[in-house]
Amino acid sequence: MPILKFELNAPIELHLRSIEGKPVDSKFGPQQQFTAEEGIFYVSEMVGAILTDQLRKLHVRAGDLVEIIKAEVTTGGRKKIQWQVAQIGYYQPGEQADGTLAVPKGPSRPEPPSDLERQLAASIAQVEQRKQAQQAQAAAPAWSTALVEQTCVLVDAFAQVVRHSAQYQGLVKPDDVRSILLSAFINISKSSNGGRNAA
Repeated sequence: MPILKFELNAPIELHLRSIEGKPVDSKFGPQQQFTAEEGIFYVSEMVGAILTDQLRKLHVRAGDLVEIIKAEVTTGGRKKIQWQVAQIGYYQPGEQADGTLAVPKGPSRPEPPSDLERQLAASIAQVEQRKQAQQAQAAAPAWSTALVEQTCVLVDAFAQVVRHSAQYQGLVKPDDVRSILLSAFINISKSSNGGRNAA
């Protein structure tokens, strides 16, 4: 029997042999196996419970034709997966034997978002990105700020001593100036930290 794979937003029509999944173990952990005339498929326990609940609410019986879709929906600007079940063809509009009234069902697939909804979602996403950037900036450790400040001071000092060494008409090279500056900085750091290296 073929194994069925659900692709995003691609509905599959099935004649299920049972509306409840059979618990099975797999290398991915506990799963549920559903068997249909068209093949078998595996889902997580949570998805299996969602499918069974929807099948019960639709009063689906074994052998009824249903459409199952693994839909990608946008809620509050965020995309998520939503499993949806629709019963195909097995109802007569009007009063049913159990006293309920059956009416034609609207489209089972979610309508695409309007321009306004897309703009609102994009705007919310931009605000979220800015907020996350601000939080990341605020959460930057104090040592990184100190490191940046110290490096800027060292760059300024290096530029000043290179400018000073220019009066020696090439006898003192910039690499020599850098070595002298770094040695002086390390010695100052050691003495200001009681002999420990600055980190």
